[in-house]
Amino acid sequence: MSGFIRRAKRIVYENPWLRFEAHDIVHPNGAPGEHGLIANSGSSAVVAIEDGDVWLTRQARFAIDRTVLEVVKGSADDGESPLSCAQRETREEIGVEAARWDALGGAYEIPSIMQEPVMLFLARDLTHVPAQLERVESIEIVRIPFLVALDAVASGEIDDAITAIALLRAARALA
Repeated sequence: MSGFIRRAKRIVYENPWLRFEAHDIVHPNGAPGEHGLIANSGSSAVVAIEDGDVWLTRQARFAIDRTVLEVVKGSADDGESPLSCAQRETREEIGVEAARWDALGGAYEIPSIMQEPVMLFLARDLTHVPAQLERVESIEIVRIPFLVALDAVASGEIDDAITAIALLRAARALA
C-alpha cells in the first residue's frame, strides 16, 4: 500500500462516464490534505492492425481544445469486461470487428488522479462493418502505415500517452 489514509470522500461531479471525488486524506508523511480522484468503470484502448496499417481516430478533445490522433478508446459500460468494451468501441468508432484479440496489459493515464488503468488490446484479422458513433462523437477515421504511426510517436506528432504506450506494446507483440 502507498501509506495514504482516506478519511472521507464526497462526490463533486458525476456523469455516465466518470465520477470526480474529493477525498479528505492524510499523506504518507502525516500531513493532512484533500485530493481529487477520477473514478470510472474502466476503459479500453485498441490498436487495430490491417495489412501493415493501423486504424486511428482523430477527435476533438475538450481539455486541450484541439484534435488528437489516437487509438480507439472508450469507457466501459457498468459490468462490461475490458475486452467487450474494446470490441464495442472498435465497432462503434471505426466500424471494425476483429477475429483475433491480444491483451497488451494495462496503463495508467494519470496515476495521481485516475483510479483505473486503461486496458490495451491488439486487434487483427479485421472485418469492416458500419460505424455507430455516439451522439456526442465526431470522429475522423485515419488509416496509416503502422511504422509511420510509431515514427509519429517518436517525433511527438502523436502525443496522446495511452496511444503511444499502446502502439509501442503492439510493436513488441508483432515483433
